[in-house]
Amino acid sequence: MIYTLTHIGYLSLFIGLMPLLVILTLGFRYTVLIEARVATERGGISAARYIWQGKIIGRLMRSSNVFAYLIFRAIPFPFFQQRASLLGDPAVSLPRSWQAWVITPMLLMYLAVITTLVTNLVIQSVK
Repeated sequence: MIYTLTHIGYLSLFIGLMPLLVILTLGFRYTVLIEARVATERGGISAARYIWQGKIIGRLMRSSNVFAYLIFRAIPFPFFQQRASLLGDPAVSLPRSWQAWVITPMLLMYLAVITTLVTNLVIQSVK
């Protein structure tokens, strides 16, 4: 059992690198497009764009910001809409394909990290 869980944990680490590569390359193009449409003068997305710029860590941080904005604006409760408005303009319409290029790789990367952590916890509790 530990052998199987170990392989699941290692595979999730390596599989988690694939969405990361998509986020840093192809997906970042859509992050920039979304930023250009939704950024407000005082919003968090425009601040992140200025602070993080376009290097590797910056791309990941900017993609995370846009991901949070997209998730917040999709939740219909006022609290989340307010959080989305702190990042950018939640009323801007965006093509679903652009949103998919940001949301899907980020969710897959987070899923891989969670899988790795859970398998590690299970292995530690079995020992």
